[in-house]
Amino acid sequence: MQELLRRLSRGESLSKEECKNAIESILKMEVSPSQVGAFLMGLSLKGETDEELAGAIEALRSKALKIEVQNPEALVDNCGTGGDMSNTFNISTASAFVLAGNGVRVAKHGNRSVSSKSGSADFLKALGAKIELSPESALRLLNEVGITFLYAPSFHPAMKAVAPIRKELGFRSIFNIAGPLSNPAFVKRQIVGVYSERLLPVVAKTLKSLGSIRAFVVFGKEGLDEVSVCGETLYAEVKDGDISFSTFHPSEIGLKTHDIRALQVNSPEESVRVVLSALRGENSPSLDAILVNSAFGFVVAGLANSILNGFEMAKDSVFSGKAYKKLMEFVELSKQL
Repeated sequence: MQELLRRLSRGESLSKEECKNAIESILKMEVSPSQVGAFLMGLSLKGETDEELAGAIEALRSKALKIEVQNPEALVDNCGTGGDMSNTFNISTASAFVLAGNGVRVAKHGNRSVSSKSGSADFLKALGAKIELSPESALRLLNEVGITFLYAPSFHPAMKAVAPIRKELGFRSIFNIAGPLSNPAFVKRQIVGVYSERLLPVVAKTLKSLGSIRAFVVFGKEGLDEVSVCGETLYAEVKDGDISFSTFHPSEIGLKTHDIRALQVNSPEESVRVVLSALRGENSPSLDAILVNSAFGFVVAGLANSILNGFEMAKDSVFSGKAYKKLMEFVELSKQL
């Protein structure tokens, strides 16, 4: 570790294997808290590379509880990195139920809020769902409802050892990026919202190296780690082993833009009210945000051949009542597990 710290202090990057071994040592608490802090700071100041990120993800996955699913290549996750400080309602979690409503199998990875008013786990708990599930219970939800929730602390118990150190440090580290990408179901189709434009190529290259079939890495120019309905979204697409970069604007599918304040909430309970209203088909900026993000999800799942086609599938899921029904089925079954 001392040699790695010396290299990081000179601004040098680490190989995937070096970073993997270092993260594994950290998770086993084989290094001192001061070394952990220095290591995370060194990576953050230098800027994490795709090699380092891939190594961290492999380390986290090796220590995670596994969920053994059939045909994992069809599974979709839309867990973002968070950290955008925007305090928007739970857009990606709502979108996950829209996807499930129209036939996409979703393994939603998530956690409680760190920087927002409502994390995915906070939102689901406010709905009355049980979030701390065993791998067996999570698999039953997936098989019977078509969507499950993988609560990060339950599936990544090794992370508990470094939680106090991360809290003391008070800045975003490689764990904030690697954690959301370390889905215990080893999904190969993802939409990953990131909090910085710098991370678009880094995360895209990482997903490619980890064998993603199809993925979008998105960054709303207002700073959102979602596809934005407030303006332009920059995105990287991973498809057939290639990476491409493009932009999206709501006007491309006939939507007007909205002020970000129309998407903000102050609590998980308020987020629940916003999402339930939208999934009942009540028109609002929040519904537009859910539909747009779901559109990208249907493309990632391979069910839509364009964002516009995905948008139509998302509208069908909502206005037919299938998305709302799927959400209620999820909550009720989770309570029994």
